[in-house]
Amino acid sequence: MVNRIKDIAFRGYNKIMQMNSNLLFHGILKTAPIETNNQADTILYCALDRPNCRAFILAAKSFLRYHSNISVVVQDDGSLDEKCIREIRAHIKGASIYSKADMFELIQSQADERLSAVMPPFREYETCTPIKIVYLKLLNVIFRFQQRKVILIDSDLLFLRRPDEVIEWITEPYRRDFYGEGSNACTKSYHRMGLSFEQVDVANFSSGFIGLKVRTTQAELAAIFERIREYDTKLFYSWEIEQALWSILFNTGTDPLNLDELREVYIGSGWRTFKELREKAILAHFAGAFRFKNLRYLRLANIVMKDLQRYN
Repeated sequence: MVNRIKDIAFRGYNKIMQMNSNLLFHGILKTAPIETNNQADTILYCALDRPNCRAFILAAKSFLRYHSNISVVVQDDGSLDEKCIREIRAHIKGASIYSKADMFELIQSQADERLSAVMPPFREYETCTPIKIVYLKLLNVIFRFQQRKVILIDSDLLFLRRPDEVIEWITEPYRRDFYGEGSNACTKSYHRMGLSFEQVDVANFSSGFIGLKVRTTQAELAAIFERIREYDTKLFYSWEIEQALWSILFNTGTDPLNLDELREVYIGSGWRTFKELREKAILAHFAGAFRFKNLRYLRLANIVMKDLQRYN
């Protein structure tokens, strides 16, 4: 009973903190702007909402302090206001920001008949968060960036050390995709469909930080959607559907790199101790369910922001 009360209390506290994220990370506005290159071959992409605007600026700048010769692209989920857009443009010079209308027009104008018939309908974008994420983090990327190298980041990341392997991936000719470890609550369902997970298992994949050369065709995507619909349409409404789709697509590549196999802590979960993250992690990912647990995120953010204040 005591544990249940603690859990309920933490979820309430965590939700309030998330709602006030822009206030908590106001310190990022005191750091110097960073120039980026909107003509660069590689794209740093983030789908973004208003409550996480400053968290994104922090995440992006924590990476850009190590490598800024990259094109930064922000996809507005429809909630960014003029203040958010001004702050992004002021702090990430050269960033491109696409509106929700841009995204819808792009996909609607290019999707063929077969894919349009099986992909989640546009009308469910506003009413179903998992489907919204499929549009923002998967369909938009596939339609907009064909044959481009793209790094997808969530807004709740913090780069704590120079990600040498990732910077090498950016600067050298493309060889393979990269990803980090994670999980999926619907793993058994995806395994039972007969999909190939020989290289990357849906049970051990996170889309919070991935790098790929976009090459998926509409026919390939339609075939996957058809398979899922035949098995269980409800999967489109499961929280990790976008993540599952990327894991399926990663198996069409050649020898994708699991960053977490490179060292003891490459992408550190917010469940790890502050000491582990501070001393070992290349980057930390503070997923929503435990984002502000023990204030690790804020403590590490303050360290990063102090370093960014010295950035020239």
